[in-house]
Amino acid sequence: MELGFFSLMPHRDLSRAPKAIYDDTIALVRDAEQGGFDVAWFAEHHFGNYCMCPSPLVMAAHCAGITERIQLGAAVLVLPLYHPMRVIQELGMVDMLSNGRLIIGLGSGYQTYEFDRFGVDLKENWAMTHEFMDVLEMALDTGTVTYDGAYYTVPETAIGVRLLQDNPRTFIAGNEPRYLERSARRGYIPFATVGAQPIEAMLRVKAHVGEHFAKAGRPGDDFPFAMQRAVFVTDDRDAALFAAEQSIYTARLVMAFRGGYEKLDGFEIVPQPFEGEPTPEQVADILPMGDPETCAERIVAEIEAVRPSHYSFFLQYGALDGTAARRSMERLITEVLPMVDKAVGGLKQFGPTPAASAAR
Repeated sequence: MELGFFSLMPHRDLSRAPKAIYDDTIALVRDAEQGGFDVAWFAEHHFGNYCMCPSPLVMAAHCAGITERIQLGAAVLVLPLYHPMRVIQELGMVDMLSNGRLIIGLGSGYQTYEFDRFGVDLKENWAMTHEFMDVLEMALDTGTVTYDGAYYTVPETAIGVRLLQDNPRTFIAGNEPRYLERSARRGYIPFATVGAQPIEAMLRVKAHVGEHFAKAGRPGDDFPFAMQRAVFVTDDRDAALFAAEQSIYTARLVMAFRGGYEKLDGFEIVPQPFEGEPTPEQVADILPMGDPETCAERIVAEIEAVRPSHYSFFLQYGALDGTAARRSMERLITEVLPMVDKAVGGLKQFGPTPAASAAR
């Protein structure tokens, strides 16, 4: 099983300069590589303080130049907001700049607020996503594209800026049946998050994926599957509850966008409680939040239940600052993951993160 680190790059504390968000993320990526993580993931969102990364490929290209080993992935590219012929070339460019370390991440998007500002109808997102994937897969398979669809028309075009990798790994987010079935046939890896819900919610997601993978000729439940969890390693219960509150804040923004009731004050997305919202105490008792032993125990239980091929850690969310996130990452690497490896095996040896230690 491989381990990832996910960057949403939130900007809850608007008194901080946006540049500080980028500096935090770059420091965490360096720490993740030094500590032995396999993948650094970068989100994509637009026009609000929920996420300060409008282009995961630009972020990956920058991080390619400051790292040597860690793989770099988009989690995920919101396909209907691009033209596929531009993305195809940019994927090739980032893969070359990173010496073949790029991971492709695909998604259809879900925020009407974003789509409206690009002049794209969210109701068309799945139809556009399927056409985009047609074009992308043709380019990757043959190096040439000719396409005549409802959304994209491409005259015969040879792709000169191609990926170094012959068979780049591709992760997908989304649960539309036809999307899952085509992904199963292509060998793509589902990537799921359920926020602060109990692990049973993740098992339901995996079961849904498995149902459609089976329809595409991949029966059984041993298919590659990536899961993501927010984590915060601390001996201080109050600090764990603060992290839990930041997780709830993040969920409030997501629920508002999904429900179409978001409110903005300029650039700031106003958090609004949602029906069935958990308390910070409940979140801190579900997620890997707390002392190293508690975090390890919960991560092990989740791995044993879900059996993921990839476990991604969400380390900086809400108003957690870079220093707190880096301390949590250091303890995750040096204290938690060795216990996880002892219990489930299959992890590499993790080492200290000198940069994180210097931040103490």
